[in-house]
Amino acid sequence: MATIPRAVLDVVSAQVNALSADAQEKLLRVLSRIEWTPDNIAECRSIVVEAMQAVMPGYTALAAQASADLYDAVREASVGEALGAVAESGYRPEATDGAVRAGVQKIVDGKAVEAFNDYVLQRADYEIRRAANYCVTANGARDPLRPKYARVPTGAETCDFCLMLASRGFVYHSTSSAAVDHTHSACVCRVICGFPGDEVEDYDPDALYRDWQSSIKSLAAERAERNGTTENAELSRIMRGYGNAAKAAKKRAKRA
Repeated sequence: MATIPRAVLDVVSAQVNALSADAQEKLLRVLSRIEWTPDNIAECRSIVVEAMQAVMPGYTALAAQASADLYDAVREASVGEALGAVAESGYRPEATDGAVRAGVQKIVDGKAVEAFNDYVLQRADYEIRRAANYCVTANGARDPLRPKYARVPTGAETCDFCLMLASRGFVYHSTSSAAVDHTHSACVCRVICGFPGDEVEDYDPDALYRDWQSSIKSLAAERAERNGTTENAELSRIMRGYGNAAKAAKKRAKRA
C-alpha cells in the first residue's frame, strides 16, 4: 500500500515527451529533404520507411525503459519488492511500415506533402507513447501479484475520452484493455500499475468523472443548439461515438 507521488509520473511524462520531440526532429530532417514527384513515390516511400525503422526501435525502447523503472518504483513502494521490470515496448516494425504506406495515399491523392509529414510525425509520437503505456501492462502480465492499472492524466488538458477512461480508477487489468488501446498522438495519460490500497497523489477519479460529465454535457448543448435537436439526443450520439471509438481503438491495437 502506497501513495504514488505525482512528481514520479511527471518525470516519466517529461522523459516520454522529450523522446518524442527528439525522434520527430530526426525524422523531420529526413522528411524535409525528400522531393516527391508523381514518378518517384515508391522510392520516396522507401526512404520514409527506412527512416522510421532506423529511429523508432531505439526510441520506443527508451520510452519503455522509463515505464519499466516506474513500474519497479511503484511496486517496491507498495509491496516492498521490485519485479525487475523489463523494457518491453511492443514495437512492431510491420505496423510502422503499414502506417507509412497507408499515409502515402495522402500524396497520391494530391494532398500537400506537409500533411503527409505531419502524419508521419504523429505516428512516431503515437508509437513512443504507446510503448510507454504498453510496457506497464506487459510487465503486469508476468507479475505474480497481478496488479490493475489506471490512466492518470499528467498534462494541462485532457481529451474527453481520456477523461472518461481516467475517471474509472484502477480497474484495467490487461494489455488489450482501454488502458493501452486508447493511446493517441500527444496523449498526456500515464498508465500506472496499482496494488491493493495504492493511491496516486492528486489523482481523483470522482473529480475526473465530474469534469467529463460537465464537458460532454456542454458539448451536447452546443450540438443541440446548432442542429436543432435536444441535449439528450446529442448525449446519446456522443455515447454511441464513445462505443465506436473503443471498438476502433481495439482494432488499431491489434494492428499497432
